[in-house]
Amino acid sequence: MGAPRRVRLMVLSRVLWGSVPLFLLLLPAAEPICPEPCDCQQHQHLLCTNRGLRSVPKATEPQDILTYSLGGNFIANISAFDFHRLAGLQRLDLQYNRIRSLHPKAFERLGRLEELYLGNNLLPALAPGTLSALAKLRILYVNANEIVRLSAASFSGLDSLVKLRLDGNELGSLGDSTFSGLPNLLYLHLESNRIRWLSRGAFTGLTKLRFLDLSGNQQSSLRHPDIFGPLHSLHTLLLASNSLQQLTGGLFQHLPSLAKLSLSGNRLAYLAPDAFMGLSSLKELRLEGNLLSHLPAALLEPLSSLEALDLSRNMLTALHPATFGYLGRLRELSLRDNALATLPGELFASSPALYRLELEGNAWSCDCRLRGLKHWLGAWHSQGRLLTVFVQCRLPPTLAGKYLDYLQDAQLLPPQDGGSCHDGASPLSASPPPAAEEQRWPPPSAEGLGSNSSGAGLPHGPPGPPPSASTARLLGAPDGAAA
Repeated sequence: MGAPRRVRLMVLSRVLWGSVPLFLLLLPAAEPICPEPCDCQQHQHLLCTNRGLRSVPKATEPQDILTYSLGGNFIANISAFDFHRLAGLQRLDLQYNRIRSLHPKAFERLGRLEELYLGNNLLPALAPGTLSALAKLRILYVNANEIVRLSAASFSGLDSLVKLRLDGNELGSLGDSTFSGLPNLLYLHLESNRIRWLSRGAFTGLTKLRFLDLSGNQQSSLRHPDIFGPLHSLHTLLLASNSLQQLTGGLFQHLPSLAKLSLSGNRLAYLAPDAFMGLSSLKELRLEGNLLSHLPAALLEPLSSLEALDLSRNMLTALHPATFGYLGRLRELSLRDNALATLPGELFASSPALYRLELEGNAWSCDCRLRGLKHWLGAWHSQGRLLTVFVQCRLPPTLAGKYLDYLQDAQLLPPQDGGSCHDGASPLSASPPPAAEEQRWPPPSAEGLGSNSSGAGLPHGPPGPPPSASTARLLGAPDGAAA
């Protein structure tokens, strides 16, 4: 019985084979989905990174590709047809190539694209309309290219954009309404360009922006006092490493949400008494590495929420007793590497939360004018409120190299220049502020220090736990931010 059954099966198989349509037999074998020399092991991800490519490979079945990685190659041009079959693409990485030109229709079919990375190429411009089809684009990197100028047409159609990186280009100026077509932008990187001039309406339309980095440019002044006016939601503003020489009054008055401001590494020699007006929410202020020799007595009065202040590497010679009078929430303060010889003993009395104070690197004259500071430091240390503070004497010669906290009061003699020991005040702080300044910004009274409306009810006991990591990094940490 076994043999006849085998015969019947063979006959059946021949019948079925004969029923297959001829056109199916004539079809060529299917080509592999993955073009050489790419990798398609990850589902819906075409990985062609660091393959030595000089042009964009063509995918045979592009409809399923969501991510296309082409970084680290030698691609110089993007044609109109390189991505025209990738209508479902959501993420495109073209970083670290040699791209000099983008065809105006290169992204015309990519209406679903959400992330586009063009950083570290050789693009000289963003031609108007090149990106206009990318209505869903949320992240755009065009950093480290050779872009010289921008216009509002460069970003037309990008209503969904949230993050834009333009850092490391050759931008020299920003004209009116450059970013007006980006109503939902939250993060804008413009650092490390050559920007010398910002028009009055450069940031028009950016009402939702939270992070703006303009550091590492060539601005010597901010000419228009309302240049930041549209940025009502701004949280972080970085202006470090420019060439700013002064800050005029009211420059930041329209930034009620600003929490971090960096002005470090400029050439600031003058700050208007109302330079920080309106910054009641500011928590971090960096002014290190400037040319400041003095501060207006009430300069910091509007900063009732300030927690970290860096004034290191300036040329400060003295401070008014009321300088920190309104900073009831201050936790970290750096005055290191200035030219301070003495400080009034009551200088920090209105900052009960202060736990980190840097005073090293100054020209301390250990005489009777430092007795008040010595007593305050001793009391704060004994209560466990303050980390170790180093005040190393430079004068008189008999005390040079010694530390203030190891000296006895009897060793703190009258100053050699014949000055007064009264209250340990410095010559500048012993004098009242100029009349006009005093009328506009009256120094705080003894009962009013740190008790304005923004700081009412602040605790006067030992400080709580250390602040958040972002605040703790303010002193001695590089900017970066953001975002």
